[in-house]
Amino acid sequence: MLLQVSNSASGDLLALFVPITIWGVLMAFFLSLLVTIRDGIQHLKKLHQIPCSRCTYATGSLYLKCTVNPISAFSEAALHCRDYESQTVQGPINIPKPRCKTKRPA
Repeated sequence: MLLQVSNSASGDLLALFVPITIWGVLMAFFLSLLVTIRDGIQHLKKLHQIPCSRCTYATGSLYLKCTVNPISAFSEAALHCRDYESQTVQGPINIPKPRCKTKRPA
């Protein structure tokens, strides 16, 4: 069943209100999308500051990630870890050999 508007002024008002409402909803959607993307990027930047992967006590094991603080390892709680100790390179640095084949002199 269709509603019939008897007054032309209310029809004009409705014709103006509907597009404005649609544009408002679209703008609110895109604004919330941009805010969500910005917050996600800030959260990722914060997670990339976690120093556990560069720590001496990180084991690389799925079962025991850190020998000093296993509960807070690789989480936001580890951002300001008091036990963080940077890995030091011991011995000569391993330089990978070139993969291309060299010609032998005949």
